[in-house]
Amino acid sequence: MLTLGQIKGVGDATIKKLQELDIKSVFELFSFFPSKYIDLKSPISVCDAPCGQLNLFEGTVERVSAVSPRGKRAFYVNFSDNLSNGNNIRFKVAFYNMPFMHTQFEAGQQYRLLGRLASDNGKYEIANPQIEKLDKIAKLDGMFTVYPLKGVIGQNSFKNILNNALDGIGRSEGKFARINEDMSGAFVDLHRPSDFYSVEKAYARLAAIDIAITLSIYRKLKNQTENKRKVFYNYDNFRIDDYISVLPYTPTTTQKKAFEDVFNDLCSHENMSRIVSGDVGSGKTAAAFFALCAAACGGKQAALMVPTEILAEQHYKKFKPLAESLGISCALLTSSLSAHEKKSISSGLKSGAISCVIGTQALVSDAVEYKKLALAVIDEQHKFGVNERNLLEKKGAVDILSLTATPIPRSMALTFYDDIKISNIKKREDAAVNIKTEIVSDASEGVRKVAEACRRGKQAFAVCPSIVDAEGYSLTSIEGFMRDYGRLLEGIRVKALHGKMSAEEKAQAMLDFAREEVDLLIATTVVEVGIDTRASEMLILNADRFGLASLHQLRGRVGRDGSEAHCYVQSGASGDKARERLEIFRTNNDGYVLAEADFTMRGAGEFIGTKQSGASATPIFGLRMSAEILKDAKEYADENLRDFSLEELASLTRRSKSRVEQFIADLNKVTLKS
Repeated sequence: MLTLGQIKGVGDATIKKLQELDIKSVFELFSFFPSKYIDLKSPISVCDAPCGQLNLFEGTVERVSAVSPRGKRAFYVNFSDNLSNGNNIRFKVAFYNMPFMHTQFEAGQQYRLLGRLASDNGKYEIANPQIEKLDKIAKLDGMFTVYPLKGVIGQNSFKNILNNALDGIGRSEGKFARINEDMSGAFVDLHRPSDFYSVEKAYARLAAIDIAITLSIYRKLKNQTENKRKVFYNYDNFRIDDYISVLPYTPTTTQKKAFEDVFNDLCSHENMSRIVSGDVGSGKTAAAFFALCAAACGGKQAALMVPTEILAEQHYKKFKPLAESLGISCALLTSSLSAHEKKSISSGLKSGAISCVIGTQALVSDAVEYKKLALAVIDEQHKFGVNERNLLEKKGAVDILSLTATPIPRSMALTFYDDIKISNIKKREDAAVNIKTEIVSDASEGVRKVAEACRRGKQAFAVCPSIVDAEGYSLTSIEGFMRDYGRLLEGIRVKALHGKMSAEEKAQAMLDFAREEVDLLIATTVVEVGIDTRASEMLILNADRFGLASLHQLRGRVGRDGSEAHCYVQSGASGDKARERLEIFRTNNDGYVLAEADFTMRGAGEFIGTKQSGASATPIFGLRMSAEILKDAKEYADENLRDFSLEELASLTRRSKSRVEQFIADLNKVTLKS
């Protein structure tokens, strides 16, 4: 394959710019995927367009202003939106430092425009778009790619480099010929797409190859190791019914199935690697508590690790009476305990007097030793990485159980590799929907509703999409919320919570809220998932800016005690798609249905190539996975990669020797120890 310096038009200065984008080889250049594909055959109404993103519009000129004599020599063109379905929607286009274009516009002319939309109180504006007359379309047609270049290099310059590199791809020979040709063909279709269908097919093909490579490496590694159980539990005097008998409620069918899955794993001849997955409020914690009890009753120690102290305290408060009913000793271990308390608990764990411990990362501190730790349960698993799991293993844990409402990429991949199994817990079929969802168009209306509830003794969340105001966007920030609606909140105890606060400040804000010392918590989406509070009111501002799955998670943070609760979603968006999404959310409480609807409504053309944190992603390229892609990956690995050595497979990741070795080491940790 070519080097960067061999690409036509690429000199030392350009190589430095590419290196700023972490592109150090032609393979990495090809792997630098577009952040967006725009079908220039399918313009949209300004009502449906997300602000700040490049989109294609069509409009008819209504009026042209004069050119300002000073400064940026700006002029403005007022357009009526051709695609607003007769709703008389208008938008303004600003042209800065382009006085030469002023004479091009006349009333009645129709144009296609490619640009970024800004919106303020229902007024739409686009600055310096690319334009063409509708009857003379030449460039604004076909498929348009946008790359995340961070201003380091221009879009056109980058595309020229890519095209020259793609033109230089030669044919491969020998053992690597088939896979190199398959990958090269996918790269060409991704960077020179003819339509969305060809993009989808190319991404699916590249994703399948990506998974096939990693699956083949995994198989080689697994053949070199064994997962045979060396730590055994004694279950002469414990059965699942013993645990169920001490529960304060009757578990659901899927909860009982999760108990069975965990118990069978602990009784099997292999170490347990299992995820318990379930929607908001489905009762995943019952399975976690069962695992703790099963390990302790089997003669071993168990630890439950959670991301925050308040969640640890919540779990401990619920678990303690269950443990005591079964004669199990338990403790709570967090960093805020006094030195004397920590020493006492550490002593109990080291001697074996304490069988179960619930805590934060304090569980894996150097000062904590266990006598016979065998099981680790990890709640909110996406908050922790491989390192925390490895530390628990070093403490003695051989069985791992994770809880999650949204499986992370690594977990989804490991399920595919048959190394981790999943137990799905569903909500009770007869569970009453205690949260009423209402759409409000005016933010002040939503603020008044939650303020009135707070004055009646209720607690509420108000979620904003940003921390501070952003110029050009009509989004309600935490900063703007206090400025614009502070007068409506007189007499209400208010506190803010957002990602720029320190971990201690965030924990204190949530603790104050949980202790009912705060009436209204104004936050971004950093509000902790799973925390039980008295909150019964949720206001989500600019709700059209959140995915359906995120909205569902936010809604699940109120009404957790089963009492009547309200979720108000505010949106000023006037587009049909935005209204449709919120209506689906208002009328549906099933998280899995909403997640599927969210994916369907986003469509294949939006951010196909970006790495999806929190979504199912392939190991090397970070592409989305699906059941069909996994099936194709297995077939591809079986047909094309069986005869490759471990080193040859690792080389297909196109990394340096040291990075290949690190890749194998990391994969070994992830797949065989997670």
